[in-house]
Amino acid sequence: MESALLIIAPKPVQAFAYPLREEYDPKSFAKVPAHITLFYPFVPAALAEEEGSKLESICGKFSPFEVTLDHYATLDDAVALEPAAPEPILALYQALAKAYPDYARADYRPHLTLGRSSEPGSIPLPETPSFTFRVEKLHLYIGLPDDVAPFIPRLTLPLG
Repeated sequence: MESALLIIAPKPVQAFAYPLREEYDPKSFAKVPAHITLFYPFVPAALAEEEGSKLESICGKFSPFEVTLDHYATLDDAVALEPAAPEPILALYQALAKAYPDYARADYRPHLTLGRSSEPGSIPLPETPSFTFRVEKLHLYIGLPDDVAPFIPRLTLPLG
């Protein structure tokens, strides 16, 4: 079992992302709702409960913040929505990366993946949306990496 630390997007973003993720990112679509990944893979699932208070302590130092997803981005093998101002997510990521350096990535770039392809520019996208929502908590999901079963939410970590 493995874990993922995620920002789960609200219902309007889920509704927008649903058809794209279902068709162009079916593996992720079947596992977790539309999200901005902070860490994946993250701590072994068996340690999720033990890490809960450490994660809560870190999250508690950050006030809730707003995120606006307002433009598309093409990544290596994916198309995604990116935040207009990623700084609050990056600050939270850096604090978590300091506490969990084994899971940190030097090239972390916050985004919400909509589809994957060897040619991501070929994925037909609707008119560029703009979604603003408040991030008040993080979610730790656990599951099997190669199983078709969805990951399940294990911890909810409030900010502030």
